[in-house]
Amino acid sequence: MRPTSLESNFITVTDDSVGRLKSLFVKKGDAELRHKLKSSPFNVAYDVVRGRAAELIAEGDADCAITMGRHINELIQRSHATLDTTVLHAAVMQVLTAVFIATESYEAALSTAADTLTLLSQEPRRKDEPFLQVLGALLYDLSFLHIVRKEYKAAERTLEKSMRVFERLAKMNPDRYGSAHIMALNASTSVYRSRVKQVNLLAHFQVATSTYLEMVNSGIHDAMDRLIESLANEGEMLMQLGKYRDAVQYYSRALKYLSKLSPEFSERHLKLSIKLSEALLHTRSTRQKGVHLLNTLLQKAVRMKSGKYVKEIETLLDEKTTGKFDILALWHKAFPK
Repeated sequence: MRPTSLESNFITVTDDSVGRLKSLFVKKGDAELRHKLKSSPFNVAYDVVRGRAAELIAEGDADCAITMGRHINELIQRSHATLDTTVLHAAVMQVLTAVFIATESYEAALSTAADTLTLLSQEPRRKDEPFLQVLGALLYDLSFLHIVRKEYKAAERTLEKSMRVFERLAKMNPDRYGSAHIMALNASTSVYRSRVKQVNLLAHFQVATSTYLEMVNSGIHDAMDRLIESLANEGEMLMQLGKYRDAVQYYSRALKYLSKLSPEFSERHLKLSIKLSEALLHTRSTRQKGVHLLNTLLQKAVRMKSGKYVKEIETLLDEKTTGKFDILALWHKAFPK
């Protein structure tokens, strides 16, 4: 199982009633389960859902954990919305995010994390214990998604906020939250080291690009292919570091040289153009250019019968044209420090 907030030592269970409440998942009907979850202290209800999800994953029944989470959410949504049911709904969504990460269903995890952040952002100034522990756990899990996508700057930001949240909670209840604070701190240190490695690797690519550019300008035609690859590598590294405007320039230069080397549009052109589109999408002022380019590339990919790239383009268009994932880039502005 991938490391997530569902680990038993992340948030420590401190209430004996958790074990008794777990039996409701098997023995009671929907109405009683909904009533018990709503009427129980938040920590008890949250620990029950977290614990049961972790047990099911350990038993190799992640599908059942997902079904359970979705079912509980349906029960909560049938209730009259209150401050308590909103945070309970967000808590179950956070657990689902962790389940998806644990089973390497990263697209589903990203979508669920975005939905959960959107739900929490409706009351961004809340400082109560239930709200903060759900926010802290969600950001801890979201950081892992950023790491998988090699977005280390974003991972560092989410972990810093998670660490601050659990530091605050640990002062209130060190037995329950002390471990989460330490785990977020350790993860943050690891991500920082990864970002330092990225910066060093970027410097290496910059030297390589300068070398190949000199060779191309000197008339060494064979160096152009390596120059294109080096420029693309720089663009990728800049994307991972969150420097999207710079990435656009490097991808554009790579495409310019590729067009000189191979004038006919190929899968290599398509792959680089998709990367350029993705960089454009990350900046609000250039987003429409990115969407327009993706729509053009989608037609080319269909004509080329390149199913892999058709799916990638459709996914990017879905993410950016619906605005659903904007919260992943803007959450730090929604929640006060």
